[in-house]
Amino acid sequence: MRRSVWAVMVAVGVVGCSGRSTSSPPPVVASTHDEALEKTLAGIVGAHDGVVAVSVLHLGTKVRASVHGDAKLPMMSVFKLPLAFVALDAVNRGQHQLDEPVPFVEADLRKEVSPLSEAWQKGEHAPTLRTVLVRTIQDSDNAGGDRLVSFLGGGAAITARLRAAGVLGVDIGEAEIEMFGRLGCPGTPAPTGGWTTVALKACPEATSTARLAAAKAELTASPNVATTEGLVQMLAVLDTQAFLGPERSQWLLDVLAGTKTGPNRLKGKLPPGARVEHKTGTGDTVEGFNISTNDVGILVLPSGARVAVAVLTAGSTKELAGREAVIANLARAVWDRFAPAAH
Repeated sequence: MRRSVWAVMVAVGVVGCSGRSTSSPPPVVASTHDEALEKTLAGIVGAHDGVVAVSVLHLGTKVRASVHGDAKLPMMSVFKLPLAFVALDAVNRGQHQLDEPVPFVEADLRKEVSPLSEAWQKGEHAPTLRTVLVRTIQDSDNAGGDRLVSFLGGGAAITARLRAAGVLGVDIGEAEIEMFGRLGCPGTPAPTGGWTTVALKACPEATSTARLAAAKAELTASPNVATTEGLVQMLAVLDTQAFLGPERSQWLLDVLAGTKTGPNRLKGKLPPGARVEHKTGTGDTVEGFNISTNDVGILVLPSGARVAVAVLTAGSTKELAGREAVIANLARAVWDRFAPAAH
């Protein structure tokens, strides 16, 4: 399976013949390449099916390593991290305030993974931007993520602000409900104005063949994609605190440290209590084919040193435990490289 998915991605230009993208971003920062770590990471990646991309950057020494780091892969809910980054940039520029209300209407609600939708049903129709950001990151709230896309002016505007911050290789093109429409209603044109929960319920039941084809198409056609190099670059910009400033940067890092999803991914094999400032993403599994399982964040070592790690996987046929294990194994290899005495 790994060869067939990788071959598809090469054929459509997601990666070049060397395993790197045909339009790769420049290096994250001037850095030292760690060939031994990269070899270890490549061994872990090679034992997994589908496509696995990983990039690592020690934020102090600038030592780095990468495997398939320039392949553009679906972010899934990892895209909520750049949304939060851009939202805080808008706060810094005086366009918004953390305590301003963000109105939600019924069409903004999501059936799954949405404490904000549950609160709306109880009468909380305009939570603060601060609340939306916390729920979107820590609970991976789907209504919050999609509402932020419109609140911030759409995918093109969000991507432009990422570029202004010097972040390359991270592209946001749409709210996630558009992807849900492609997956849940394959072959059905999107309604005028885009998909809604009501429209998703109304579309005819798709065949398993059509659903599987739609899932595989997301590997190469998803508008919300990133390279792990680009995601590590964004984490480095966040960690320097130069773009968002110390107060906003630290606030976001603390919110990331409180993420509730994916405890068996980057954190899965680290020492108990290890601080990981991270955001996960999980795509649908259709007929045994998983679109994407991801985790991106900063590992805080016992010494206080900080290491950015981004892992994106795509096209695996393994169960969730197996997909999460490869992410955990990669994070553990990074931990052992930079904190070898901490077992």
